[in-house]
Amino acid sequence: MALIDPQEAVDAAQPWCCIPQGDLWYGVLAALIAVGNGDPMPDAQELMDDIACLKCAIQSGDVPLLILGAASNITGGGAGGGVTCGSGPPLAAPSGTCALYVNTDDGVIFSYYLGAWH
Repeated sequence: MALIDPQEAVDAAQPWCCIPQGDLWYGVLAALIAVGNGDPMPDAQELMDDIACLKCAIQSGDVPLLILGAASNITGGGAGGGVTCGSGPPLAAPSGTCALYVNTDDGVIFSYYLGAWH
């Protein structure tokens, strides 16, 4: 395991220092979703826009669960699923065996496992 130089880590985080502390976990989730979808790491403005969207759709208490789901998808534990969102409940099955879906109309979170949305 490679060690991380603390000063290098602080320097690398500077582009996102404008994100309010209370929004950081939403920012982590937004970044994981972007990277998990194969997109590049969002810049500060893109991240702020994504945070605003997520805050409208997701209660703060649900953010840690969605972060774990997004991280699992990136590392392969999500089996091709992931975290997605849209208007209304999910209709189609995800590409993998498990996934999380956020209904942006009301913030309801659905989980897909054992071949069905729950």
